[in-house]
Amino acid sequence: MKNRKGFTLIELLAVIVILAILMTLSITAMSGSISDARKDTLKTTALQYVGAARLNFVNSDYTFPASGECLAVKTNSIELESGAHESSFGYKFTDNSYVIIYNNAVNGQDQYDYYIQMEDSVHNGFGMILENDLSRGLIKEKRVNSEVNFVSDLTVGSKVPLYKASGDTGVEKTGECTVSQVIG
Repeated sequence: MKNRKGFTLIELLAVIVILAILMTLSITAMSGSISDARKDTLKTTALQYVGAARLNFVNSDYTFPASGECLAVKTNSIELESGAHESSFGYKFTDNSYVIIYNNAVNGQDQYDYYIQMEDSVHNGFGMILENDLSRGLIKEKRVNSEVNFVSDLTVGSKVPLYKASGDTGVEKTGECTVSQVIG
């Protein structure tokens, strides 16, 4: 037998092919994780906007809507501690990003529900949804403006359909409110 040193070309090619397959699998898995992380970050940012709007509302910075009416606050008019007004996808939020404060009076007692909708300049985001129902499955990449619960160009007097989550990725209309004021 011949005493050989090193590897044959076939052995080297086999190792390279195996490494390429492993890299492809790991990159695919990581890209899904990156997308999920961006969606989770957008959800967190949305809830920060709701929290800031709630604080402004409680401090009487906004006019209280009458029963069945809602106040539309553009997110660009809300200041966050981070100061950022762009999505976790790296694009600025559009004027179609709102926090809706809805007076859902029960037995004559004012009760306020908070809804939110966010869209960035390349249409990443989610349509109008009750704040506590927002989930990763409702956040869409590059197509939020085609969603049934997406509302554009809110003006005083316009009707806003209100939605809650139905399952992980669906929505169900729960009612509507009339916009009494648009802030921002």
